[in-house]
Amino acid sequence: MNRLKSFFVGVLLLTIMSVALVLVTLVYTANDRSSIKSYMFQLEDYSNQRAGALRNIKDMTAIELRNKLIKKYVSEYFAVFPNDTDVLNRPTLRNMSDPLNPRAYSQWQNGEAQTIKKMSENKMFRRVLTDSIDIVTKNMPENYSYYTNERAQEILYEVHYYTETWAESNKMGTKPVYERGVIYLQARFKPGIKEHIVYNNEEISIRDYLESGKDPVGLFMFEVVNVGSKGIE
Repeated sequence: MNRLKSFFVGVLLLTIMSVALVLVTLVYTANDRSSIKSYMFQLEDYSNQRAGALRNIKDMTAIELRNKLIKKYVSEYFAVFPNDTDVLNRPTLRNMSDPLNPRAYSQWQNGEAQTIKKMSENKMFRRVLTDSIDIVTKNMPENYSYYTNERAQEILYEVHYYTETWAESNKMGTKPVYERGVIYLQARFKPGIKEHIVYNNEEISIRDYLESGKDPVGLFMFEVVNVGSKGIE
């Protein structure tokens, strides 16, 4: 009788071990077949503001490209990130400013950047609502063309924008404060890529620029010469 019991116990243990072995094999096999899928998270509140497919620059009009670059500049100009340890250094903003005349970038460092520094130290977060930006051309000469003019002329743009600010970035119940402002940008623009790429006062190739991880927006022929809050003389 005891031998019979031992036999059945042995069979039961063998069955359990076999099942365990099969489960382990399935786990490893599933791991071999697994894949990682990446997703782009929606950064805006509305579906029509999600990141879209990449577009060829040749499919954009000069005005559309110009407006995108202005929106990028204004966004960089006012953005606040909590606990930013290097507020005064914004390579994208510097690359979109006149490389031979540091006036525009210095204006930002000595002006808005000081406000950004205080806000960042207080753990505030601010962004520009780029879809709400309105751009008005103030002094474009009659019959001026971005395409045909050999040299990009300095044009004054009146930019109306909205900001969204959180006084406490890590508190879920905090509601943002919306503010409206106007900034004047005096800038040169031509559709296309710059002939000479200058970074840190040195000329580099487009390949080196991109491979170093720098923002591609700095490659476009868009240079802010002067910035003002009440117009520019």
